[in-house]
Amino acid sequence: MNQPWLDHYDPGVPRSIGTYPEKTLVDFVAEHSQQRGDGPAVLFKGRTLTWRELDRESDALAHALASEGVKDGDRVALLLPNCPQFIIAELAAWKLGALVAPQNPIYTERELEQSMNASASETVIVLTPFYERVKAAQPRTSLKRVIATNIKEYLPGVLRVLFTIFRNR
Repeated sequence: MNQPWLDHYDPGVPRSIGTYPEKTLVDFVAEHSQQRGDGPAVLFKGRTLTWRELDRESDALAHALASEGVKDGDRVALLLPNCPQFIIAELAAWKLGALVAPQNPIYTERELEQSMNASASETVIVLTPFYERVKAAQPRTSLKRVIATNIKEYLPGVLRVLFTIFRNR
C-alpha cells in the first residue's frame, strides 16, 4: 500500500491508532445520549446542549424532514455557520441516510446557485440572515424546500433577549 505521508510523521507517532469501531457518528451520539444523557455535547455562547437534547432534537428534525419527503440518498444543503443548528441538521440528515452538502454562508447568490446545482440539493436549511439570498437563487436551482432557523434559538436567555432587542428591530 502506497502511503507516502507516513514518511513525514514525527518519530514516535504511530502509523495507525488500531482498528476503528464499526459505528457512525449518529451511533456515537445515540450511545452517549443513553450513557451520559445529561453530559455536555455542544457548548454555544454560554448555552449547553446535552447529549440527550442533541439526539432528541436531531430526531425531531429527521422526522420533520422525512414528513417533507427527504429520504435516503437525498442531498440536504446546510447554509449555516458554526452553530448548534448545523450539528443538529447534519445528524438529522444522516439519520435519514441523506447526504449533507455544506454551503459557505458568504457565498453570493450566483455562487449559491452554482453550488446548489452542483450538489443537486432539493432541501436547504438556512440561517435567517441568508434566507433572502437562497430564495432569490431558488428558481434557478433544484431546491424544493427552504427551511429557516434563527441563531437566537440556541442562545442563552439573556443573550436571546438582547439579540431580539438590538438585532431584530
